[in-house]
Amino acid sequence: MEFLKNHYEKVVLSLVLLLMAGGAVMLVLGAGSVQQELDNFKKVVVETGGQRPDPPNRGEYLAAISNAQPRLIDLTKGHKVFNPELWYVNTNGDLIIGTNVGVSKLFVTEIKPLRLKLELVISGNAERPSYLVKMTKEFMPKVTDQKPINRSISLNSTNYLDETKPVRKFHHYLVPRAINGPPDNPTVELDYHDPSRDVEKVKLTKAQPFETVVDYGAKLLYSVENIQFPPPTRKDINFERKDSQLVFAGDTNIIVEITATNVVVKAISNDKPTTIPLAPPPASTPTRRAP
Repeated sequence: MEFLKNHYEKVVLSLVLLLMAGGAVMLVLGAGSVQQELDNFKKVVVETGGQRPDPPNRGEYLAAISNAQPRLIDLTKGHKVFNPELWYVNTNGDLIIGTNVGVSKLFVTEIKPLRLKLELVISGNAERPSYLVKMTKEFMPKVTDQKPINRSISLNSTNYLDETKPVRKFHHYLVPRAINGPPDNPTVELDYHDPSRDVEKVKLTKAQPFETVVDYGAKLLYSVENIQFPPPTRKDINFERKDSQLVFAGDTNIIVEITATNVVVKAISNDKPTTIPLAPPPASTPTRRAP
């Protein structure tokens, strides 16, 4: 150690000289390869008249670089840092993305025309026939009121409308006007009265009943939580009607219109109407199990 303390300058100088000598040797050795490259370049440029050789085929390298490029990131739509989305937890404990919640996931699974049907029924005998009208009112809200009922009709003075009496006094809205033809196969002309509708002029025979569409009913499904409208537990109604309330996703929607092809609902929260066409719901809704 005493030697190093007294002569460390000489040791450092010796190491520097060795490095310099090594660098000189490397330069001498490398000069040969550089000279070879210069000779090759001289042959190409001078001896060939200055024409460059054919460029190498870079197709494989360019294809590799193209495949190695990352996909572009759309920062305006799907990126959750700049455009975060709400998540909800359904009753099953699954996480549901915000775009899969609300009226956009309400589907109309069935639309049925609700009719008024009137059929002529003849009973009794040829000498004393009696006439009945089987009336089916599918448009009534309650299932019990949709069952067919028979109403007897006869042509006499009390069948005609009297302004001093309510319509309900006349055979439950059926007012016969004429009975023509043979007793066993007559043609009955009558008025059908309903307080909420215009008078229907009806002509009935045994072979030709009367039928008209009064309204439309719909069945709907909120696919996020498999909520059915009307609920299966409701045995008193079989279809949702106009003005029905649909409660789902923390909001209430009112049915404002039902047509043969779609249902229009309006949210109470923002008074926004949405038209939902008749279409089957998707097989499943994307969810993620909550931790």
